[in-house]
Amino acid sequence: MENQAKLMQRGCRQLIAKSALLLLLLLSLSGCSTDPEKGKVKFLESGKRYMQKNKYQEAAIQFQNALKLDPRYTEASYELAQAELAQHQWRQAFVALEHTIDLDPTRLDARLDRARLFLAAREFSRAQEEARFVLQKDPRNAAAYQLYGATMVATGQNEKAQEAFVKIVELLPNDPSSYINLAFLEISLHQFDDAERHLRRATEVDPRSIQAYTDLASFYRLKGDVARADQVLQNGISQNANSPELYIARADLLYSQQKNQEAAEVLGKLGSQQLNSAEVAMAIGDFYFQRKENIQALREYQRGIESAPKNVEIRKRMEDLCLVMGDTQKAAELDRAVLTPKTKDPFILLNHARLLMAQGKQDEAIANLQAVIKDISDLPQIHYFLAVAYLQKGSKEQAKAQLEEASRMAPDQADILNSLADLHFQQRDFDLAQQDAERSTRLRPADKFTRLLLGRIYVQQGKMDLAREQFSIAQKLAPNDSTIRTQMAQTYVLEHALPAAEKELSAALQLNPRDHEALGDLADVWVASKQPARAFERLKQYVNTYPDDAQGHLILGSLNLATKNYVLARTELERSIELDSNQASAHLQLGKVYQELGQSDASIQEFEKALALQPRFVPLLVMVGNLYLDKGDVENARVYFEKALAIDPDFAIAAGNLAWVYAQQGSNLDAALILAQHAKQLMPQIPSITDTLGWVMYKKGIYVSALPLLQECVEKEPKSALYRYHLGMTLLGLGEKTKAKTQLIAARHLELTGEDAKTADQALGTLN
Repeated sequence: MENQAKLMQRGCRQLIAKSALLLLLLLSLSGCSTDPEKGKVKFLESGKRYMQKNKYQEAAIQFQNALKLDPRYTEASYELAQAELAQHQWRQAFVALEHTIDLDPTRLDARLDRARLFLAAREFSRAQEEARFVLQKDPRNAAAYQLYGATMVATGQNEKAQEAFVKIVELLPNDPSSYINLAFLEISLHQFDDAERHLRRATEVDPRSIQAYTDLASFYRLKGDVARADQVLQNGISQNANSPELYIARADLLYSQQKNQEAAEVLGKLGSQQLNSAEVAMAIGDFYFQRKENIQALREYQRGIESAPKNVEIRKRMEDLCLVMGDTQKAAELDRAVLTPKTKDPFILLNHARLLMAQGKQDEAIANLQAVIKDISDLPQIHYFLAVAYLQKGSKEQAKAQLEEASRMAPDQADILNSLADLHFQQRDFDLAQQDAERSTRLRPADKFTRLLLGRIYVQQGKMDLAREQFSIAQKLAPNDSTIRTQMAQTYVLEHALPAAEKELSAALQLNPRDHEALGDLADVWVASKQPARAFERLKQYVNTYPDDAQGHLILGSLNLATKNYVLARTELERSIELDSNQASAHLQLGKVYQELGQSDASIQEFEKALALQPRFVPLLVMVGNLYLDKGDVENARVYFEKALAIDPDFAIAAGNLAWVYAQQGSNLDAALILAQHAKQLMPQIPSITDTLGWVMYKKGIYVSALPLLQECVEKEPKSALYRYHLGMTLLGLGEKTKAKTQLIAARHLELTGEDAKTADQALGTLN
């Protein structure tokens, strides 16, 4: 009974409390309904308090409540836009800003926010209009000059941008960022003395500006003045002793000079100063992660978790690292620890999708990422990894669309731009690749990887001087990186400047004696210089020094193959595979050896082993298909060409070859025509593809269209028996008997073989 009484008392208290709360709510709503002016102000103030607590969704609801009471409440409309911006809800923010400006066209802060959204969406002219409007009303508005200058930079009008940034310095002489922005523009204009002066000024006006020190150090690194860069960072650390960014920047500088021990000491000092800081452990872990020093990164992340066991951010980083390391078991454990049915954190969901990709569940990963996009469409990383998933499936166009969307959302993210540039590079769209990579270098002028990417793009465009300029900058940024000299050497090879190439490759091997790419390229240079003996001597010396280096035996085997020493090539390549059977290139080269020896079955067997390691290697699929064609096995050839096109529908040779197979089989002629036309569009200058298209048209009885194509082939390669045979049969189909006879006789004299020779003889018999 006593317990029942207590329960009844507790129930009464709860009922009274709930009744009081309900009464208070009714009074509040009654007050709002009788006095909308007071009500809307209360909602506005409540929303602002939520904003101060970073509770943006709750704030947005309060601002919306204020607008329900007064749809023309300008302040609530503007604050709603700020809440939506804070949540990265760009579309909703734009709608709120539009409404604000409709209510008050002179609201300059709203116009500046709208201009920023226009800039992010690459609507530069509209962003310029907003900036000009603000400057007409407020000629001393530095933010408007900043936006105007940014649009000028984006449209390549650097001189006008410079005028705007100079004006910002005049308006904000004590703001270090104004000098920094002007300096970056001056760097792009090659005004290096002015850039240095303004970057130094940034450190003077605010010795506590971490960005000023890191950017000035980056400038000196760009010039190759490593000593001054290091001094700047040490000065910055003396002024900002607890700044992880400056320690990290100095460690990066030392690391680029291969002073790894000194870099570790700098990071060790930072870690010991802030031993229990999870953020510092995370920053150091990120440093090692970015440099693929995975064990050290894992150690730092683990230290961070020990300092802050409930820190989800570190667990996310560690899962990211485990995914990169291929440790899917550990990644799955971390995934289970942070993922719940109610999880809304997009990065946790993102890592989960990446785990699915690592487990080979691409379709499930894509479905997961698409589901996340429905709820959080404005996060560029989601689009980026969705692009990665599409690339793994071979869906390049879908991948491209996702990367473009990510780039639109985050035009200043160099990683996304680099991925987009690399995809355009793979698709041989070098102009677009160049645009993306150049934008990336403007964002990261001191990043060697971006410089190398831009240099490779210039190489493909034949712009060797520009390529060498980028490689030279990369070399200043990382003077001990042998791969940069190897890239530089390749530009000289393409220009047949072999002594210059040899010099660069020798320097690369001094920096890293086990740089396999440099070693192989140097051997190729000596062979091209008619000095094969030097190549053999160097490679034999290498494999004697490193007898268990599979790559060394592979390079020596490839050299023997190139010089037609097939028996020795086979010995070296078999030794390479014995040391490491997972080398697709070794199986590929050995397959070529068997091909040269006329052992087609053994050749196919080795190529199959290479395909088992790289099943999506389209050129190899086509090569195997061609081998089957040579054997007269048209059906197996068809299977391989179809596999190749399923992976890359734009691989012209596969499309042309499959069209040829269909034509030879006399089936699927409509599909053959589509394939041959597509191949011709992709590679219009290749005679074999043009011939295939003409022959398919002949098979379909479209003689008039086939004729000019086959005439083009014979003009380009008059000694091709096959092209003359095809042209002769087409002329015969058109009733041009004399011309047909001439071409068919020429084909027979050029030793036309097989069924084609029999058909040509039969045709000539009817003409005689």
